[in-house]
Amino acid sequence: MASSHSPAPCWIPSQQHLDARAEQGKGHLLFLWSAQLREAAKAFCAQPDEERPLIPLIDAQTMLSDTIRRCHERFIIHISKHSDAYSKSCDYTEFIKTVQAIAGNALQSSDYASACGNLRLCIHEVHALLLSSENDDGSEPLLTLMDDLAMRVRCYMENVAEFADSSTAGKVLNTIAQAANDKEMRQCEPLNSMLLISGALAFAQYDDKRMWAYDVIENEITRNLEYSFNEESEESDEDDEDEDNEDTSEVDDETDFISDESLHVLQLFTLMSAYDLYALSNDDAGREQLLSEYSESMALTLMNAANMIHEGHLRSAYMLAQGFLLSSRDMEDVDIDARHNGLLPDLLPHGWHTIMECCAEGLNDVGLLANVYRYYILSCNDRSDTHYVSKLRNLLRIYGGLSAEEWHDVADGLARDCARNIIDRIKYQPEITTKGGTQRHSSWRNPAYEKLIVDERLSDAALTYCVTVDYPPLPLLRTIAIEHPESAKSIILDAMPYGTMGTPVFRFTVERGVDNTL
Repeated sequence: MASSHSPAPCWIPSQQHLDARAEQGKGHLLFLWSAQLREAAKAFCAQPDEERPLIPLIDAQTMLSDTIRRCHERFIIHISKHSDAYSKSCDYTEFIKTVQAIAGNALQSSDYASACGNLRLCIHEVHALLLSSENDDGSEPLLTLMDDLAMRVRCYMENVAEFADSSTAGKVLNTIAQAANDKEMRQCEPLNSMLLISGALAFAQYDDKRMWAYDVIENEITRNLEYSFNEESEESDEDDEDEDNEDTSEVDDETDFISDESLHVLQLFTLMSAYDLYALSNDDAGREQLLSEYSESMALTLMNAANMIHEGHLRSAYMLAQGFLLSSRDMEDVDIDARHNGLLPDLLPHGWHTIMECCAEGLNDVGLLANVYRYYILSCNDRSDTHYVSKLRNLLRIYGGLSAEEWHDVADGLARDCARNIIDRIKYQPEITTKGGTQRHSSWRNPAYEKLIVDERLSDAALTYCVTVDYPPLPLLRTIAIEHPESAKSIILDAMPYGTMGTPVFRFTVERGVDNTL
């Protein structure tokens, strides 16, 4: 069922966002590379006659080791007044200024190989100090320093890619990749580790340097994606110890050291980097192979769907999103993962279903869009989605051509589906009740279903639903009273605290000849 008019506005902001991202990617829909990185990198470039001499590596090492020693000498012990507990706090000001001075000197240098040696040293020393300060309440400035340093190095790689010769560029990229792949860096700072690795994308745009980008990114694919834990490791006691050592590769050791949470970050951004690499290199075969080999990856599938939308292949994008949802064990969890993935910030309030909604709107397909709205109503558990009741009604009546009577029948059927969904929630989900302001929110409640009941005056549905609801709102009670006034009154009385309608109230009404009822 389709209409000649676009039924809803969600499609437009999504398309605008994708178009803006493609413009930043010089025509490509990219996720980890943008022309803004190159613009930021230009700020580091000094004029030839203004470039300061690079600090020698040995001097930089001495500067940092001296400040670290003084930093540890000046730590402060804070002893609690109420217990014997104490905490250690260091003053990192001098160390931070030293790192910023060495890094700032390196970032303006055109001696790229030596400069990146100094930058690698800064990254290593900041991270080493962070590890030694795990119990320090004042280590937040070090975390901020690491974030800033990683981003500035990432931008600097744009200058290396543009101005260095191929041989120098390869050495530089290898130096930064080694810093990023330090075991502790990958474990404790996986996001910054992959930010540094994404510097390889700067090289993908240059024919004489692209090979270095492929080398780094494909090594990350092997390191982070192709490793599988040895299922027989638990039986290693029965094996010869030397044989075990022979069979354990360097990649195995590194990956085994990484926590599941950090490994998830490394894998996610490895896939994103590989996708961007193939797009920047116009390597359609590489991209298709990546999508095929990692078809179960949510991130890659989402990137592929977004690219389909950008290229106007809306029905294919809809089918891709729908297929990914249907293949998942828990549709709700998958939507949550997509919503918080960071690939399309603030544009996926309903995860994969937002992708489907946008595609259905772009296709002007009332049937597909109605199915998405129905899902929103069925799965609703907060008031932000109640407006989909009105949107579904307007969609089917204005664009779908339903009469008032036909719509009421559709609403009645949807209400029965909502009732079954509530039963499933009660069966399989623990009730989580929170309070915000004066409103109580329960995971068993469905505000969109409540609006459907009230709007369509579904008295029987209201009576059934209120059995599961504490403190039902007045509109629901009014709807119950249409067909079941005594039940509505009983619900009200049952909800009142004992003694609310005590003797003085009843005596007051009886004296005036009024029946003893509400």
